[in-house]
Amino acid sequence: MSMTIAATASTAAGGDDPILFRGPFEETIPQMAALGYRAVELHIYDSDQIDRERLYRLLAENHVVLTSIGTGSAYERDGICLGSSDPEKRAAAICRLTGHMVTAAPFHGIVIIGLIAGRFSDCGQDGEAFKRNLTESLKLCAKEAKAHDVTLGFEVMNRFESDYGTTIREASGLLRAVGSDRLKLHLDTVHLNIEEDDIGKAIESAGSDVCHVHVADNNRWYPGHAHYNFTETLTALHRVGYRGALALEITNAPDTETAAKKSLSYLNSILETLPHLS
Repeated sequence: MSMTIAATASTAAGGDDPILFRGPFEETIPQMAALGYRAVELHIYDSDQIDRERLYRLLAENHVVLTSIGTGSAYERDGICLGSSDPEKRAAAICRLTGHMVTAAPFHGIVIIGLIAGRFSDCGQDGEAFKRNLTESLKLCAKEAKAHDVTLGFEVMNRFESDYGTTIREASGLLRAVGSDRLKLHLDTVHLNIEEDDIGKAIESAGSDVCHVHVADNNRWYPGHAHYNFTETLTALHRVGYRGALALEITNAPDTETAAKKSLSYLNSILETLPHLS
């Protein structure tokens, strides 16, 4: 089994949001399937507001599996996060994430901890208090993840979007502090390109802690459009035995169909050069 290329989809994305397929899932899931995709990452605001059984039927009918759920819109719209100084906001973030775990459970999927982790400003710029709050919240989330048999992917984001866990080394320290095999690292090529001195070595240092990967060229267009070294990244992922998704967190420029086709073709051309993973 090798890495799987997954589309991204959202019912609410717009503008330059890094989402490939936009619109009702009844339209986008058949569209991605027709273009050759068999896996998808769904960005969902609130899982408790969707018809899960209808979604599962739609995925099954189109032979598409759910690899992961993006959760950042909860922070952007509601301001709830795991590191907040406000206990109610922390509890609301945990509740929202638990709802996503229920949605991901039939697929044993990944629930992404990205923007919903929060920033130091959500804790009065008290960085140490933020880290304590985040760590304790993640411990609670990890217990829920075990109950639902899913994995949490802590996203290693760049310094312009996050204050903490901005490198693989720093985020690995957070994993050790939480101490659960249900919390692993979620990498993103755009963030890696900004923060890591040697991307290949950084990925290899993470080893089996990597559970999910977002791929986009350095400018968030489709892979192969600009100058990011995907061969180095995919080779490093291969070396650590990564068998998960390469989810396309990209803009839909110049248009969805072009970006979808070029992404699939380019990434497959690299994956085909790697030795088979048994």
